[in-house]
Amino acid sequence: MIVDCKDFPTALKIAEVDWKKKSKKSKPTNFQEATEIMCDAMKLMIISKNHKYGKNNILKFGQQGIFMRDWDKICRLEEGIIKGKDLGEEGLMETWADNAGYSLVAMLLEKDWYKLPVELGLNNT
Repeated sequence: MIVDCKDFPTALKIAEVDWKKKSKKSKPTNFQEATEIMCDAMKLMIISKNHKYGKNNILKFGQQGIFMRDWDKICRLEEGIIKGKDLGEEGLMETWADNAGYSLVAMLLEKDWYKLPVELGLNNT
């Protein structure tokens, strides 16, 4: 089952709820647990977006396309962090998540794994 995640905050909420159920804790108590939650949220988001967008948005332009998308996010981070501008609804967390997502997609592309199918019957949590 693919979980529909419209944005990273949604994916993070889902990952946190799932982690709390699994761990029986209210919040992470160490770096490893916090990293597990963030990585699970990234996994939810990237699978959801891959399912929505398909493969061609990345495959058409490859690494250069990812670089350009990532560059947009770097410029956005510069506006928020360096220049102190309000990033609005897509705040720093969402922008960092997009940056990490593009990096993960680039690594999948590099390994020639990006073309692998999204299995609709599998639970991606």
